[in-house]
Amino acid sequence: MNAFVKHHCFVLGFLLFSPFLSGNDYFKQYAKPIKVSVTYLQSPAVKPMELLAIDPTKGIIFARMQGGGNLQLELRGLRQQNINKFRFEWSRNTKVYLSYLANEQYDPRILDAIRPEVYSVMLFLDLPFEYLAIHDDCLTYVQALVAMKQFEEAYYILERINLSKLDKFGYREFSEAALELCGQMISANPKMAEKSLGLLAKVSIRADNSDDHASYLNLCDALRKQGLYLQAIKEYGRLGPIVAQLSSSPLSQIIKLWPVYCYLKISETYEEAAKKDKRYAPHAKKMFNTAFQGLKKIDESPPSRQSNEYSLYKLIHSLVQVYNARHEEINGNDEKAAAYYRQSVLEVTEGIVNARIGLDWLPESLLMAGDAYENLELQEAARNVYNQVKTFFPNSKWDKLSTERLSNLPQS
Repeated sequence: MNAFVKHHCFVLGFLLFSPFLSGNDYFKQYAKPIKVSVTYLQSPAVKPMELLAIDPTKGIIFARMQGGGNLQLELRGLRQQNINKFRFEWSRNTKVYLSYLANEQYDPRILDAIRPEVYSVMLFLDLPFEYLAIHDDCLTYVQALVAMKQFEEAYYILERINLSKLDKFGYREFSEAALELCGQMISANPKMAEKSLGLLAKVSIRADNSDDHASYLNLCDALRKQGLYLQAIKEYGRLGPIVAQLSSSPLSQIIKLWPVYCYLKISETYEEAAKKDKRYAPHAKKMFNTAFQGLKKIDESPPSRQSNEYSLYKLIHSLVQVYNARHEEINGNDEKAAAYYRQSVLEVTEGIVNARIGLDWLPESLLMAGDAYENLELQEAARNVYNQVKTFFPNSKWDKLSTERLSNLPQS
């Protein structure tokens, strides 16, 4: 193996290494040089060439003329090197199969059939579209992987390609696929969260794009729903300043509310642990105080009563009242505890009155009301609330929780 080929193989290996690697190393297994034809700016000649690899850090394309010598082309100076365009032709079968995927005709056998060619071509996504028109077809493959829930392979590709550069090329869809993939991974299995967040850090969120904000918020919500509150707080924290740059964003309030909620939930977890080990108590108090300070700041400019976020705001206030009630119970102050429970019912029901059924937090708000009624020994009121949850949210975890609570209520 000559020195040039050794060097380009080293570059290829360096680019494909990743600490997140698991399972198959698809590039190593499948990628090979691709054959292209080259057109020139100052010549009508069309010449065959092999593209071997790209070193994006140095901006060099490693190539070989057919029947000739090896070349190192400057990626940023192709015009100055008389290069007009590289033309690549997919094989006939791969063309057909890519059209199937583009039309959402998904079949794992298609992936098996076209992997060798696709991975060879994807090595050259750092070339702008005007020089090598491969990006749409590679995107089709990646989107198919995400749609087919081929998490490992989709992650493998999206973690390695340069999403930021593709954004600049006009192929934001790769970043959007990464966002969708991360959300799916987190929703499917919370153990995938840490891995998906490594990819998420590579996705840029545009300050002036509300669709980006909504997609990222969905991903933050997926973390929260899996009980990954610390991770959710971090991602809400990343999104918050970006949303703030877009005046009159409809997400401005909810981005402030969810971290407060998450801190309260972490506090609850520590409170439960502190029942067995008192060393957790200071952590519970710290998380509660952080939430309380955040809520005080929101109180200065609360959501409108007519907004969806108002009911979440009141749920959070109710959670604070329940925290206070439980501490009064621990200290033996049953009268004060009852006052806090009554206040928690007032807070949460005030939010429920104007809430619509589809809101993410409404079932929890209803269960909070039911729990407070139980603590006030208003069993029939609690029973009515739990039956409402079962009616409006059948076959959900809230339905299951309500069934359990109903079974524990004394028979009237």
